[in-house]
Amino acid sequence: MAIPHDPNAIDTQVQHRQPQPTLSVRASVPVAELAAAQGEALRALWNHLQHHGVRPTGPPYVRYHSFGEADTDVEVGIPVAAGAVGQGGVAAGELPGGTVASAWHLGAHDRLGDAYAGLQAWLKEHSHQPAGAGWEVYHWIDLNQEPDPTSWPDPSSWRTQLVQPVR
Repeated sequence: MAIPHDPNAIDTQVQHRQPQPTLSVRASVPVAELAAAQGEALRALWNHLQHHGVRPTGPPYVRYHSFGEADTDVEVGIPVAAGAVGQGGVAAGELPGGTVASAWHLGAHDRLGDAYAGLQAWLKEHSHQPAGAGWEVYHWIDLNQEPDPTSWPDPSSWRTQLVQPVR
């Protein structure tokens, strides 16, 4: 999949995906506490992987099941091989298969709203309807080491993929 060089470009593609087994942490959190909650969930997932000897099969994702003014229902997850088992606050599940529209955002997340607006405009222009909650894939987080925001690359180099199931 091509990643645009212009951080403002919306390179949207439609593709078919197979269901992806995951381990995730889902919670309803105040929007003001979202970054901290995501960090805690990612550390809990990483610790679960280490404790159970599970290897991720891809980068972590964040899926917003709802996003309100004050609160959001957020799922932080990691793709894994089939058969991975959850425990405690870590649940086994899957990202849905089917047709998705996918777009890339390059750079810090303070402009992520622009990428979402571009994806929504593309969906409308191409007569696609969202079919459930989409998710963000954080290609800039390396799960070969414990997640630590102080060691993440400069935000200008972040590659975030937006994935939206469509019908």
